[in-house]
Amino acid sequence: MRTTIADLISGTYDYDGHSRLADRGFRRYHTFSFDFDSTPINLEDPEEHWDEQAKNNYAKNRAQEVERLKLEHGGRHIEMVIKNTIDLGPKSMSFLSYHNALHEQARRSFVTGAYYPALVAACALGERILNHLVLDLRDSFKASPHYKKVYRKDSFDYWPLAVTVLTDWEVLANGVEADFLALGDLRNRSIHFNPDTYQSLRGDALTALHRLDKIIAKQFGYFGRQPWFIENTPGAQFIKRDYETHPFVRIYIIPRSGFVGPLYGMELTPEGHWQHLDHADYGGEGLTDEAFATRVRERNSKNVVTREMIEQNRKSAG
Repeated sequence: MRTTIADLISGTYDYDGHSRLADRGFRRYHTFSFDFDSTPINLEDPEEHWDEQAKNNYAKNRAQEVERLKLEHGGRHIEMVIKNTIDLGPKSMSFLSYHNALHEQARRSFVTGAYYPALVAACALGERILNHLVLDLRDSFKASPHYKKVYRKDSFDYWPLAVTVLTDWEVLANGVEADFLALGDLRNRSIHFNPDTYQSLRGDALTALHRLDKIIAKQFGYFGRQPWFIENTPGAQFIKRDYETHPFVRIYIIPRSGFVGPLYGMELTPEGHWQHLDHADYGGEGLTDEAFATRVRERNSKNVVTREMIEQNRKSAG
């Protein structure tokens, strides 16, 4: 008897049951929850080469963004708020995890001119991310020579050790180790008493937040050439088959993904959440990551699964 998605209680999200699926080789995990903020882009000056209609539309949208900022932060220092928002830049796209809310709080502090709280928050969140990665993943690396250095500790404040351990475990995405170490240097200079900090608060806070944003974008983002994602699937990210058992992917990304075939669809629930729609059974054929990517890129929009298609198939089967 074939086990299909329709046989699992939670379907595409029934992670313990996916290994039993008869068409497992045809499916990949699609990550779809994300956090992003493009407000800073919408506040910049219009491009000179735009036509008048485009400039007028942009001006209206910008005015709406300014009004929203006034509602959030007050109008007394709105010019400062606008400048700080623009200088901060857009918040990079990241899948949802423990860091998103704290990242937003650090950014809001900077926007309102609370530069020291923003600086401390960015440094503290960098350390929190390091600690989470080590503590959440260490039991998957018990055979590592580093395990004896970290298995008894509840926290880590020496960043080079944590970075070395995570690098050797091949947890960190490309370039993240350098960003962590740079943020760690700024943290040591800012958190420990240093009278020079008073003269560079805004610049240091902005540097720390930019560095933190790079860490989050590379480690928790979607479109930064992370090694666990299949290449050449524009607009969507799917986990490579060989990375499904990688500790970081298994613990952080898969629980925020749906297990789908190349013709999957998406729908918005009445509660405002996106969920996957998919065929119950793609057959016994298996696909390489490259073949899966090709099927996604070349799929006909008429064949993408919809709610109406599922209901029609259900009536036909009944």
